[in-house]
Amino acid sequence: MDINPFESVIVSEPRRIERPVPGLNDLPLESLLRQVDKLTAGEFPKAVKLPGAQFIQSPAPGYGKSHLIGRLFKQLHGRATLIYLRPFTNPSSCWKSILLKMVQELEFPESAEAEFCGVDETNQLEALVHGILVNVMINGLTSGIIRHSHPAGAVAYFQRATLKRLRTNPQWVTWVERKKAGLAELMERQLKHKGILLSSSPLSWFSVLLSYAYFPKTYELRQSCLDWLRGGSIDDDAAGRIGILPADRPFHDLAIDPANETSKNRIVDFCSLAGFYRPFLFCFDQTENYGAEPSIAKCLGMVIQGLVDDCPNHMTVVTANQHPWRQVVQPHWEHAHVDRLARPVLELEGLRKEQAGALIAIRLHGWDPGTPQAKKILNPQWLEDVFRQSREIGIRHFLVKCSEQWRTGDIKPNTDSKPSATAKELEDTFQAYVNKIKTQPKRLVYDPDALFWLVQEVACRQGVAFKKFKSTRGYLVARWDVDGRKVYFGFEAGHHFKRWLAIQQEAGRYHAADRSSKVVFFRTPELRFIPGPGWKSAHEIAAAKRGYLHILVLGRETMAQLYAAYDLYLDTVEGNLPFKVDQVMAFIRSRLRPVWDGILEPAPEKWGGGPPETDPTPPDENGESKKTLIHKIRDIVKRDKFLSIADLMARLSPPVSEEELHRARACIAEIQVHTSPNMTVLQWRPNK
Repeated sequence: MDINPFESVIVSEPRRIERPVPGLNDLPLESLLRQVDKLTAGEFPKAVKLPGAQFIQSPAPGYGKSHLIGRLFKQLHGRATLIYLRPFTNPSSCWKSILLKMVQELEFPESAEAEFCGVDETNQLEALVHGILVNVMINGLTSGIIRHSHPAGAVAYFQRATLKRLRTNPQWVTWVERKKAGLAELMERQLKHKGILLSSSPLSWFSVLLSYAYFPKTYELRQSCLDWLRGGSIDDDAAGRIGILPADRPFHDLAIDPANETSKNRIVDFCSLAGFYRPFLFCFDQTENYGAEPSIAKCLGMVIQGLVDDCPNHMTVVTANQHPWRQVVQPHWEHAHVDRLARPVLELEGLRKEQAGALIAIRLHGWDPGTPQAKKILNPQWLEDVFRQSREIGIRHFLVKCSEQWRTGDIKPNTDSKPSATAKELEDTFQAYVNKIKTQPKRLVYDPDALFWLVQEVACRQGVAFKKFKSTRGYLVARWDVDGRKVYFGFEAGHHFKRWLAIQQEAGRYHAADRSSKVVFFRTPELRFIPGPGWKSAHEIAAAKRGYLHILVLGRETMAQLYAAYDLYLDTVEGNLPFKVDQVMAFIRSRLRPVWDGILEPAPEKWGGGPPETDPTPPDENGESKKTLIHKIRDIVKRDKFLSIADLMARLSPPVSEEELHRARACIAEIQVHTSPNMTVLQWRPNK
């Protein structure tokens, strides 16, 4: 099986890091943990603000910034909620982008290592709701505001109670629903006592959170709760059923700037409510990419200042490579932005020879040490030669040397230059990225930043001019001028019928002014279909889709290619790959030509636009079959130790799709995934 245990040198999912090397970068980790201790000390609700964002600086790419974030996540399991943030690409919607990723992350497992929720498993948003409700109740009982014949016993009960236990108790659910207004008022009083005021009514917040966590099988209503949490608009009927007050319902035609401000307010409220449970950690990684434009770099500074100044109960972590940070990011910050970075800076260190030996042992866990490749790596003289000229080297640099030694036994000279990549090298690297994305269900969701980058930076082909654009209402934010035609782009994850009617009407006005133009919106399979069933505007929107409104529903294969292209670019800019940025951009433009051709297609009858590949499945509808599939995968991989995806699929009966396999496999923390251009291999590897 042609798998190199040293091939993977980039952390793309902090939940799935390997076991850390003892002693490596322990000091910055301990410093971060001390800051979190400040956030978690004291009684609920908490209202703690740290004086600044924690700044982690690496002397060069490959010193373990993302791995340190993963270690922090593992250390804080059960004590904090990690929000891992890849770069936003549109300053006008920066807060909206962060909020979307925040809610997406909250939908993923409470478990520290699983990437996808198993059947009946609590996700992080449900855990937050449970923490808020339980601690509001405990505070009310201990203060005597909530009367009970045995308050001490009731407090003990709530301290032990799980979400599953409470929401499956009909008497309790009925009582909470009946007392919802009083409990929201009690929550508000407890927050005010700590000097915290929510932007939206506590009753609206309480109603949304309870509806989401206590009624998991009401799929449409649960999706409406998520739309509201993302700062979007929902129809009045759903809002009324949930209990959202009229003043807290965002207007369906909210323009881009007030929509961005609404998203920021929602983030501040989330952090305020986290005082009843556990703090948030916002981790800004791959920050070199914010230097692409001065406006984006400056916007990052504004965001950091906003989080530090306005959000309690959270810690912001910013990682950076020293040279690009000083050259292309920080020069565009105002003094107030720089002042929001805590001092001293947390410096990452390189790998020493003893630690390198420990890293080799970690990577070779499960491999036969008697093979020729393993013997070459385990040769003490080889390790001595690697460290002959330097006491410390970068972790990634060392792994690259190990990978080369595994393949050939040759030690290539260290060089900072980036030689021209061959077409095959780029194609192989890209395909490995595609295969990796396919194994990560949590990545295959709507990502407006990746899509905006593709529209803005990867101009579809020669002769196409990208132009910054902002329509009257802000629904359209980019434009291509190509062959005398105009192609407008918008990015919308919501599902409000009035908002989509407004989008259609604005698109119609631009089309009326130029009959050759069209408007493109992207949708992904987890988002609901446009138009929705029963919409009054369904006929009008459907007619627009037959003329000028191109709603491009991305299949999972296309999503994997688009997001792989984005990751390939980000890692190249960060210095993680031995390629030049202009080479990678040229490759992506060529490689994704079929996608560009689909976007540019002028004939509406060729746009497709039917329902997604698979409609979203309501929770628990296929619970037993998923449980069975998880058990089957666990048993087979545990027995075989190493197994390719193709071989595993051949052994499963009844047959399943690759997507179903990965959604089940992602629930099993002990399975590690290895990807290469030609295959994906699963390894049974308990990470102890």
